[in-house]
Amino acid sequence: MRMLMGLFLAGALGWGCQAAGDKASAKATLDCQATYVACGCGCCGGVEPEVKCLSCAKGDDLQALIQKDQEAKKDPQCAVMGCSTGTKYVYCDANPQ
Repeated sequence: MRMLMGLFLAGALGWGCQAAGDKASAKATLDCQATYVACGCGCCGGVEPEVKCLSCAKGDDLQALIQKDQEAKKDPQCAVMGCSTGTKYVYCDANPQ
């Protein structure tokens, strides 16, 4: 029990393993095969989303778009906005059609 209490205390004080969080110096490697459908408040069913190209060569950041879409879902106005057709983001230079 004392050992567990010590570990709990150490964790509460921030000792031990810590995540880099926003201060990470190394940028994550782009997954140029990834795609994402952004819908904001929600996608309408039965409708194909508009496709927008990203460039892997130029370093376009899909994760930033995903984060922006996730934030949009939290908007209180979503309750009255309805659905959208959505936007499918694709790295076109890595996924030729």
